[in-house]
Amino acid sequence: MHTDRKIRYILIVLALVYNVLSLNAINYFSVKGARTAAMGGVSVALKDKSALFNNPAIMAFGDEISVGLHYDNRFLLKETSTSSLGFVLPVEKVGAFGLQLSHFGHVNYGELHTGFSYAKSFGNIISFGLGFHYLMNYFSEKTYGNCHGFTFDIGVYGQISQRLGMGFHAFNPARLKMCTYNDTKEYIPTILRLGLSYDLSKKCILAAEIEKDLDKKFVYRVGLEYSILEQLQIRTGCGFPYFECSLGAGWKTNYLMVDFAFSYHFVLGYSPRISLIYNIKQTK
Repeated sequence: MHTDRKIRYILIVLALVYNVLSLNAINYFSVKGARTAAMGGVSVALKDKSALFNNPAIMAFGDEISVGLHYDNRFLLKETSTSSLGFVLPVEKVGAFGLQLSHFGHVNYGELHTGFSYAKSFGNIISFGLGFHYLMNYFSEKTYGNCHGFTFDIGVYGQISQRLGMGFHAFNPARLKMCTYNDTKEYIPTILRLGLSYDLSKKCILAAEIEKDLDKKFVYRVGLEYSILEQLQIRTGCGFPYFECSLGAGWKTNYLMVDFAFSYHFVLGYSPRISLIYNIKQTK
């Protein structure tokens, strides 16, 4: 193993150990989907098939049954990878229902996240979403045991104009906890996000958002998507203050969407992502 790779590996492991020992949940909420990853992580106001994970309110604007597979290999390490599966079922005049399952980690430490979401739109102007989640983390060492918790999230999306949309999402707004270790409470992160998406033209979308984890600094993101062809899109984005740049592309047909993304952290290195989404048009 080269020296640079050793240093990067040590930094990542130390970050994981610090989070675990300080009893801060690492990955209970993270943005899913290679499209959003390619655009710097913006998602809260982006109409996207991965909205089930990122802002359930946006599910209400879809009219197709969809099944999505997402894989995120953070910093090219299996110990920090996330695999996700999502299913969305829109029901006419009722709303959209979604199921999700995600797993983060590897053998020694892992996190499991399952959830059920519902979204309802009122015309083409505004929609609301609500989700309920079960969370679990586990260690390979039986000494530490498993930790379980339940929480919920809420989302809102508004179509301000034909080109401009606004989204808001709150994960664990009630500040619920996971469990208690030796009289020390482990809380599920409370994360608030607010963002805008703007259609610069029929081929180009600009999106930006701000995120606040109540225990961390503000995070700012901006992303851009351009459609070279009707089926082919290229994307780029970045996030601050933890400066991370990203690039990606997507290809879509009537039924299948394939998205790729690569991001680069100036200390920890590269992170590839891929998403496969299959859409089934409903017959009326």
